[in-house]
Amino acid sequence: MHDTRAKNAYMKAERASAELRRGGHVMLRLNNGEAALFRGAEFADGEDINFLGRLAGSGPLLVLTANRVKSLQRSLRQGWPAATIVLAARHYQQIFDLAFGQTTLGDDGLSLVAERSGSLADHATRLLRNAKLLPAALMARLPFRDIAAQDRFAQEHNILVLEARDLDSYHHQAGAMMRIAARARVPLAVAEDAEVVMFRAEIGGEDHFAVLIGKGADLDAPLVRLHSQCITGDVLGSLKCDCGDQLQAAMRLMAENGGGVLIYLAQEGRDIGLLNKMRAYALQDNGLDTVDANHALGFDTDERVFLPAARILDALGITRLRLITNNPDKISQLEQCGIKVEERVPLSLASNPHNEDYLATKKHRTGHMIADKDKG
Repeated sequence: MHDTRAKNAYMKAERASAELRRGGHVMLRLNNGEAALFRGAEFADGEDINFLGRLAGSGPLLVLTANRVKSLQRSLRQGWPAATIVLAARHYQQIFDLAFGQTTLGDDGLSLVAERSGSLADHATRLLRNAKLLPAALMARLPFRDIAAQDRFAQEHNILVLEARDLDSYHHQAGAMMRIAARARVPLAVAEDAEVVMFRAEIGGEDHFAVLIGKGADLDAPLVRLHSQCITGDVLGSLKCDCGDQLQAAMRLMAENGGGVLIYLAQEGRDIGLLNKMRAYALQDNGLDTVDANHALGFDTDERVFLPAARILDALGITRLRLITNNPDKISQLEQCGIKVEERVPLSLASNPHNEDYLATKKHRTGHMIADKDKG
């Protein structure tokens, strides 16, 4: 059973994420008593900005990630259109002016604050990423540090209070203690004897699943593929990425070699969510590569944590494996979790005119181990 405090912290962070997704406010508080109200900037307009300032009793701030600020500065130098770069706030030109060094945004008096590790801004953008929202926040600091007074204020205005420390172990708690919730035989085109095993953490969160093909987990160092959900590639057959092809190729490889385990993770768009992935695609249509598009939205190059996959492997009794991947980060994260990767099995797939640049970016910017003769 989880530590009660850690479990309660996770549940509070989940409730705060839900509140932000519906456009509400959350109070965030540091250990030193510093506190602020914030909400997702993508939901706000000028009236919301003014309301937040009046409610908190201080000037409203626009919080952006360091990746977002750097991207804005690059965009200005290269002359990209405003509409293709700024998605988190409606004051496009004012934000552009600020990127040149001004300290406030026009008549609204909206100051820019970039994230800094451990700060209110840092925790606010982290929670927005957890909620699969753009990591840009409207924030207003409370002008008092009396915790009892802050709690009364929150209760009076029906605002959820989240301690910053409640976020510190969020990803660990989300990925820990995965357990089997259901399993059933599901005959597949590549393996009629396949079995799907559903996993859910004791404390809730995303559902992930494993597909056992052939002898599956009973093999010594079985073939394993960690596959992050890609609705566009896996379901729609998108040519923009190689995800659907990788999924099918990995399962065929397992079926042809006596079996294996496919772990399907609910991590759409490198874990930024489907909506934000479509926003990143729109930026790619305007000339950005997949890395710069994520940065322009404020996200990291890759937001994924593979701890859930390691816990699923533990639950299946797999401690040694041959990993089907071109991604070195999957290998390093699994080994940090105590899973021994005996061999990397590469995937070499044909490219197409729509994903050639994407594959080149994976090779040259994210370190994917794609040989010149390989296509995927």
